[in-house]
Amino acid sequence: MKLRGLLLSLAAVVSMAVLPQSSASATTTSFSCTAATVSTPDVPATPTVSTCNATAADGSLELVEIPSNFNGNLVLYSHGYVFDGSPLTAADAFSPQVRSILLAEGDALAGSSYAVDGWGEVKAALTDQMNTLAGAEALLSTNNPAVLGQTLPVNTVSAIYATGVSLGGMITAALVQQNPSAFTAALPACGVVGGGVSSWNQALYSELAFKAFFDPTNSLAATGFSLANSTTNYTKADTLLGGAFQKAGTDPATAARLALVAALGNVPTWFSEQSNANLTKDGFPVQSSAVSPDISTATGLQSALLGQVDWLALVGFPYAFGPGRADLEMVAGGNPSWTNGVNYANVLSRSQDYAEVQALYKAAGISLSSDLAKLQAQPQVSANISALHYLQQYFSYNGNIGIPVLTMHTVADGLVTPQNETSYASAVGAAGNQALLDQVYVDQPGHCAFTAAEYVSALHALMSRVVSGSWSAASPSALNSYATSHFSDQIYNATADTAGNIYPALPSFDTSGFTPGPPLAPNASGYVMVAKDGGVFNFNSLFRGSMGGKTLNAPIVGIARTPGGQGYWLAAADGGVFSFGSAKFLGSMGGKTLNAPIVGIASTPDGRGYWLVAADGGVFSFGDAAFYGSMGGKTLNKPIVGIASAPDGQGYWLAAADGGVFSFGSAKFQGSMGGTQLNSAVVSITSYLPTGGYTLFASDGGTFNFNSAFDGSMGGKPLNAPVVGAA
Repeated sequence: MKLRGLLLSLAAVVSMAVLPQSSASATTTSFSCTAATVSTPDVPATPTVSTCNATAADGSLELVEIPSNFNGNLVLYSHGYVFDGSPLTAADAFSPQVRSILLAEGDALAGSSYAVDGWGEVKAALTDQMNTLAGAEALLSTNNPAVLGQTLPVNTVSAIYATGVSLGGMITAALVQQNPSAFTAALPACGVVGGGVSSWNQALYSELAFKAFFDPTNSLAATGFSLANSTTNYTKADTLLGGAFQKAGTDPATAARLALVAALGNVPTWFSEQSNANLTKDGFPVQSSAVSPDISTATGLQSALLGQVDWLALVGFPYAFGPGRADLEMVAGGNPSWTNGVNYANVLSRSQDYAEVQALYKAAGISLSSDLAKLQAQPQVSANISALHYLQQYFSYNGNIGIPVLTMHTVADGLVTPQNETSYASAVGAAGNQALLDQVYVDQPGHCAFTAAEYVSALHALMSRVVSGSWSAASPSALNSYATSHFSDQIYNATADTAGNIYPALPSFDTSGFTPGPPLAPNASGYVMVAKDGGVFNFNSLFRGSMGGKTLNAPIVGIARTPGGQGYWLAAADGGVFSFGSAKFLGSMGGKTLNAPIVGIASTPDGRGYWLVAADGGVFSFGDAAFYGSMGGKTLNKPIVGIASAPDGQGYWLAAADGGVFSFGSAKFQGSMGGTQLNSAVVSITSYLPTGGYTLFASDGGTFNFNSAFDGSMGGKPLNAPVVGAA
């Protein structure tokens, strides 16, 4: 069975392709160029373009194109995901139409194939794209007519723009985070800019829900299947989905559960604008809806579910149940995704599809809470620690962009959901770089379903921001006006749905104020430490603020992080609680009489509650945090110093200064440092949800891991004040 291609733009497949493997074994990095004229509608210039190709030492293919009317702009393009087994192909533009416009206008273009396909592209591209960029700059600065086939009247690079789509959007954002001084500005489009951890966790939620409701013989593998078996696995998933969709036509309960599966992955209800209502693809009818379905009507609900089934069958399952996940696990060395600590009811409440699910469950007359309880009772999935570290390394975002960045996404993207933009904006905002970021959305269904007019207009708006310092050209109305007035030819105003059907589309940057909402899954697994003066240190996590340098009634003794890592609470010895980022204040023991000082704080997995623990082992609950017992009134060898939540929130661990650990509720004992000689006292404990383990932290910044990951420590390093907590 052939894998389905994702047609991302007219005549440009840039995200998925499956063709026989070809090898690229040349080792030279010298460029070979040919010169030819380029002409295109709506742009009067017809420059001579030097098209230059080279093969790098690692086998990656490099492509650079330089027009005779070069204007100083060099655009580095990063292509999207290509399934492992496809030939290496260099690309320097989103589509042939975008290429022709940019070259005719005088922009030089560059791009690499990367040395490998699949998820390994991210790691490879971080080197290969920078090498290609250096090659392009060398070609321009040398300006050798014997190589270029022409002599350029201008050969000075005045601005370098990074852009790319899908996984290439992820690579673009990664390149500018790692090399901010190398670029002038960036346009990551439809990219995985929320990070791979969040995207693959979200996919796993939907996978496991599908298995729970529609895989009665447990024949589908959600993780751990080989690349060789991946096509068989997702074909089986498609078969089960097809049967469920047919049944849903007469069984409202099946329709409701299919919608729940989609909602846990934030799968859009809008798949295609195609006017042919009888169109089918791989046995599934393709949705025909000129606008996003109106779920307030029965017809709209029916169309919405069809759109979600199309997304799952034609796009999602090849990744979730197929070679996408198999390739990721092969590259990363195991499964990087987890469900420990996931509250499915909480996930659903944040989904863009929540209202649709509620409506279909009401129509079916079945209990949504019962089905959610069934999902909650399924065996939890733990991540492979080293695989998770690989996925975080390639790549996670800290918001330190340093240059103007404009992101672009369609409003209904079921492969790389637009909630990625929420996560990216949160990271940029937390780093204090809000002024450098603008985000726009195109009112179309599809993954990277941009027209050439839209893509070039967004690039021009970014260039305007560099020159003027203002984002005014990037407003949706300004973008629509620019695209309409500058690119009227029909070849620039066409796009394709994700089934590969090409159709005309006028510029449609969203002017309604669309916002994608929150991500459904966490995007980091690192930790933050806090010192007694309120100073905060972050490791593979985001800094949200601190109490450092502020007057405190009592010293800080602990820290707890929100589920998505977008905020945290600090607790003081007198029971006071301080909130940062997305963490909400839910109460404290400040101003109340305590038998012993507070020594730690822990959050429930859903972030809607927390516990405080005192040195005598007493536990105090706030929000939705329930009481499961304590060490209060019991004899202790050493005082309690911290508390951590069990993965399901139905229990917790307490840690003592000598490294002893006490378990309550569903918290499972994983080991301790009790009875072991320590360089300094243990001061905190934090749970590690990806594997269900925990980590102990010492006052000198040292860490002790029990079925958890080591992300770094302050052990052996000078500190202004002792570490007192971590999260």
